[in-house]
Amino acid sequence: MRATTSTAQPSTDSAATGSRLVRRLSLSDVLVYGLLYFCPLAPTAVFGIVYGMSGGMAALVYAVAALAMTFSAISYSEMAKSVNVSGSVYRYVSLSTNAFTGFVTGWLILLDYFLLPALLSILTAIGMVLQFPESSRGFWILAFIWLPALLNIIGLKLTIRVNKLFLLVQLVTLGVFFVYSLWGVLQHSHAIGLLAPIWDGQRFELLAILSAIPVAALSFVGFDAISALNEEASGGGRTISRATLMLLLLVSLLFFAQVYLVNLFVPAGTQYDTEQAETAFYTLSRDIVGAWFQPIMIVVAGTVSGVANAIVSQMTTSRLIFSMARDGRFPAWLARLDRRGNPVRALLFVAIVSSVVGLVAANQVELLVTLVTFGALFAYITLHLSLFQRFRKHPERHWFKHVVSPLAGILILVAALASMNDNARWLGGAWLCIGLVLALILHRQGRLGSLPLNQ
Repeated sequence: MRATTSTAQPSTDSAATGSRLVRRLSLSDVLVYGLLYFCPLAPTAVFGIVYGMSGGMAALVYAVAALAMTFSAISYSEMAKSVNVSGSVYRYVSLSTNAFTGFVTGWLILLDYFLLPALLSILTAIGMVLQFPESSRGFWILAFIWLPALLNIIGLKLTIRVNKLFLLVQLVTLGVFFVYSLWGVLQHSHAIGLLAPIWDGQRFELLAILSAIPVAALSFVGFDAISALNEEASGGGRTISRATLMLLLLVSLLFFAQVYLVNLFVPAGTQYDTEQAETAFYTLSRDIVGAWFQPIMIVVAGTVSGVANAIVSQMTTSRLIFSMARDGRFPAWLARLDRRGNPVRALLFVAIVSSVVGLVAANQVELLVTLVTFGALFAYITLHLSLFQRFRKHPERHWFKHVVSPLAGILILVAALASMNDNARWLGGAWLCIGLVLALILHRQGRLGSLPLNQ
């Protein structure tokens, strides 16, 4: 493996530099964690939006998004084997290019991580308000931010047990939906032709499909979260590498299957308004399975999966902040661990930020979705570039994994970013500019020295 040299170590607090996460997660733990971060029922929250943006070909959008994420998964898998510490894409880019680019990449992925817990709480609140119309969206937003935060603060072992139960409930619910949907297809009770969710020549528009990819990609932004567990996984990078590729295959099949099946039951020419789009999957599940199933789908997709996803989302965000603080990029107090080895201060910081964002942007779901994916997709581009750079003259360079795959991933992601709406591009660009300014300040302060390969 390639070693890195350090020309100037970052200034860090002794307590921070001495902090190290404990290796205690098995491959099965990582797979459960990854599935919960991806969320088996993730498309339920954005199906209506993707359907409207794509002209009724939501399944095609998810197929293209899965292809784009395949290249990203390969890059994460290769980097996980090469860089064996916590920090995810921030650490990977820092070690493969330079500390300046690494910080900016970490700052970009933070846009994803900071906004995702808030977005999850909003999506969960939408389902709960649909079920309990007299309740307040703000109440549910705060509840679904602080309950996961409390579970994370209690400790990793408890969250693993809770998450395994939550995952089982989601998979059983999804299984029921699959059975009834397939039965409806066999009984010819679906509304459109079998190929329509994938291809409709009369309605196909390339720009419309591309514009919907960033929204669908929200379901696939978990690869960086898996890599954040590199320092806590037994077997280190090789375990993370295996889990990444296994999860890519599994979630791609789950997402495409449920979107394709539900898409079959939407009458041709249907147009959803904003409120209908947010609850389209729930409404269709009632038509496909029965009235008894809708409240179950809302509770499971909105509450169980929302809490489970928020748990792992907050956990991942806190670990990235911990890693950057330990390297001297953020205040050292964010890198302190409690007696059980949990970054509690970083967890509380994430919960507070998520609460503010969730309440302020409670009615801006589509904008939040695109902003979350803006940060992730931009960071994935720098990941591809750093993988190419890292293995450019490496004796173990693989032509497809280290050259063709990252270049193909970059092309698809650039096209997806270019097709985003103007508000997302402006706000995402503003976040990028702030990151560049902070990187310049840290560089002038001498706090962007090279990082060692191991803490």
